[in-house]
Amino acid sequence: MTNGENFVVFHNDSDSSYMNTISNFRGAEIGAAQEIDIYFASALSTSSNGSYDRVRIHVATAGNEEKALEAVAGAMQGNRSGLTVVADDKNSVYFNDFFDAVTSFTTASQSNKRIYEDVQAATALAASDSGKILGLDLLAGFTVTLPAIADAGAGWYIDMVVKTVTTSNQYIITEKTASDTNKICAIGLEAATTGAQISNAGFTTMTFDATPTKGDKVSIYCDGTFYYATVITAADGDMVFA
Repeated sequence: MTNGENFVVFHNDSDSSYMNTISNFRGAEIGAAQEIDIYFASALSTSSNGSYDRVRIHVATAGNEEKALEAVAGAMQGNRSGLTVVADDKNSVYFNDFFDAVTSFTTASQSNKRIYEDVQAATALAASDSGKILGLDLLAGFTVTLPAIADAGAGWYIDMVVKTVTTSNQYIITEKTASDTNKICAIGLEAATTGAQISNAGFTTMTFDATPTKGDKVSIYCDGTFYYATVITAADGDMVFA
């Protein structure tokens, strides 16, 4: 780094911020729906292993992603003052009207831990939930809806595990039927038996038993066309595909 270096800053509303130099800017792309991903060479990791810092910012209006991407190029041309605040969620100030929020920071030097969340209500997952581990945690059960495959895209993945055994209703995992039809394929192994439930044709929902076993798990990934699920349950019938 030399004197006179120009910096860019992103402030998130959750008291987290990111700063890097414009010279470390490595490009940007349209990521998930209404998201622009901006990449920087990391201060603590080299790009030799393909590792970069990523800042994801939200595009205010769907359909403006291309213009927003062009606006990023303009912002990275530099500022004679030496500092450009690209996005400030605290004060709702953004370098361009195309944007309205900082979505996330992903740094190459971060811990290898995955994000874990307890889920305690019906939830519609988003493209940004990729990579999470979700603990299903409500006695009355609920439905988890996967994002539309067009939004999730190839490489989206998630794990869900039964943390709290239901006493009424059930945990249900379903595709977003307004966008997708029979786009889940799965294979399930029941530890109590030697059998497996298989659906190659594609289906809509995975339903845990009314009283599943704590630790029953489903792992899902998307190839851009289908969701593929691998289910491991302790007891016969702990998961049904339909």
